[in-house]
Amino acid sequence: MKRIPCGLLFVLAISVLFAGAARAQSDVKIGFINSEIILQQYAGTKDAEATFRQDIENWNREARARKSETDRLSQELQQQSPMLSDEKRREKEEDYQRRITEYDKFVQSIWGPNGLVEQRNEEILRPVIARIQRVLTKLAEDDGYDLILDAADGNILYADPSLDLTQTVLDLLSAETAP
Repeated sequence: MKRIPCGLLFVLAISVLFAGAARAQSDVKIGFINSEIILQQYAGTKDAEATFRQDIENWNREARARKSETDRLSQELQQQSPMLSDEKRREKEEDYQRRITEYDKFVQSIWGPNGLVEQRNEEILRPVIARIQRVLTKLAEDDGYDLILDAADGNILYADPSLDLTQTVLDLLSAETAP
């Protein structure tokens, strides 16, 4: 027996529901957008990405500096180890291990799960997404749309191109940010 993908079942179920709703209420107005295209082409996203790239660059710079310091300590320890007393060598080894641990914690705090990269990305994109949502809500209210879907997730198998509101949303976003 062939398995039907869950996404396809969802789309089919929604199609049946909308077909029934459309028969019951012939004035249902539906449109769709491609959020991926909107995020790629919207100037507000580009500004947010530039800020995000700068943050990443700063974190990378700090990580390289910390890594360079641990590498320097490692090399120093290797070179001086034969000449150091046991106590001094142990002290330098502990310092080196502490620096490696600090570096690893730093890397995890930035790029690890729930790290600063993830938090900053969400923080920077939140206002952009809110702006897009605001424009979509206004468009739906002003033009009488009952439902606006997103084609970016691949759940729309077919839609009449005249229902595509992507460029309209981009135009509204541009007009909203224009002086």
